[in-house]
Amino acid sequence: PAMKVAAVAVFALLALSASAYEVTKTELSVDFVKDFANATTHYGDPKQGCMSDEIAVQIQGVAGDFCTPACSLIKACPTDVPTGVKATPQCALQASQGGKYCALICNPSNKNDDQCGTNASCKAISGVGICTYDD
Repeated sequence: PAMKVAAVAVFALLALSASAYEVTKTELSVDFVKDFANATTHYGDPKQGCMSDEIAVQIQGVAGDFCTPACSLIKACPTDVPTGVKATPQCALQASQGGKYCALICNPSNKNDDQCGTNASCKAISGVGICTYDD
């Protein structure tokens, strides 16, 4: 009998506490899902979405932007690049707040600008080139 009363009291308490909370229904944004699903390699176009370990960057004084992962002396740049890219990923960028990031390094004097893949081109900066998306 005492056990039965305790069980009923616990059940009543659970029922009261459950009714005290309002459930908010949410759903994933269609744009987020499309952007996330489109990011299949590193160094892609931010317009299509970056991978989960990347940020979208724009370099001061250089037109365009690109997605990039962080790097360090012990963390090499990923080598999975978008289709058609011939440029080399290198740990070449230093953020103003201290982090280091990868970039696709290309040759800006190459007149046949096919190093950076679709919708991207090689932009000259400090004697080297960096691939950025032009859109």
